[in-house]
Amino acid sequence: MGLFRANPAAELTRLRKKLAKAADPDSPESLAMRHRIGLLLIEAGDWPAAEEHYTELADAQVRVEGEQHPGTLGAWLNLATAKAALGQVEDAVHLMESTVDIYDAVFPDDPATMQAQLMLSEMYSLSGEYDGALDVLSKHLNACVDKFGEYHEQTIASARRKVSVLRTLGRYDEAAGLNSGLSRKPRDDHERDRAAAVGLLIRAERGAAKAVQYKARELAEQYRTPEFVEVLAAVLLRAGEPAEAAELYRAVLSAQPAAQQWGPAGELARAYLESGQLDAAETLARELVSADGLPDGHPLKLGFRATLARVARERGRDEEADRELEAVAAGLTEAFGPKHPDVLEVAGWLKKD
Repeated sequence: MGLFRANPAAELTRLRKKLAKAADPDSPESLAMRHRIGLLLIEAGDWPAAEEHYTELADAQVRVEGEQHPGTLGAWLNLATAKAALGQVEDAVHLMESTVDIYDAVFPDDPATMQAQLMLSEMYSLSGEYDGALDVLSKHLNACVDKFGEYHEQTIASARRKVSVLRTLGRYDEAAGLNSGLSRKPRDDHERDRAAAVGLLIRAERGAAKAVQYKARELAEQYRTPEFVEVLAAVLLRAGEPAEAAELYRAVLSAQPAAQQWGPAGELARAYLESGQLDAAETLARELVSADGLPDGHPLKLGFRATLARVARERGRDEEADRELEAVAAGLTEAFGPKHPDVLEVAGWLKKD
């Protein structure tokens, strides 16, 4: 027997019609419908409609239930998500910060509070405020350990997020130490190997890519999932195999637009450049630089600009390349400090080129 599949568009139309006929748009039933409509808009990626919807819904929630009601807080979180998707990242961060402050004060031990903390950490990362993301994740990880224990799946997921932010900040010793703890009591071989793959990636980022590429390839061939393939691509790019890395990054990105996977897309543009595919590198890097969703000073966007500058260098436009690389170095120094690996790498390109 076949199963009927949900039709989000039909459900959205039905709910809107039902809401339009409701005698009181602020009744509990109407508010529940309005929350469901908002979720359907987010699922559809209709961000302008979602922002407008959640702005009105949040106002209604405050009017009916007050600022500390879970429905109000949920509406604010989703409004912040919509704003971020529309490129209003600074507004989104401020809204989510104030919302999480209320969660922490009113519902300190609630699962919704812990989820809100994760959302805030992701928002900080989206805005390029990685130190803020790390602070929130540290607090969230401690709460997970206290509530669930050191080896609970939610604790492990939190630790994995923290490892990622530590890597971004170039704090490889801390990242490696925290990551090694994820394989002490794995629930299964896959969980153990996920930690092992991240450990290989950290070693590659520290300059030992050639030494770990065989093991990274072995894991990618064993699992054949985007997660393990992306690790292999990152290792190969750092091991001086950019052409193969580009093929793997294309496979990782094939399921959705590059602008929705900033990190792998930027690495793909770099792999194109370093494998001599200058047209492809320039086209993708320009698309990423011009796309909405990341602030102009975000470290990832600075990385896209660095790739464009290096393309310009390869095409003989040395003055343009120097100006852009100097601007990128200044932006990365402001974001991470002068000793961060990315800052030193860009400085090396300036000297080398």
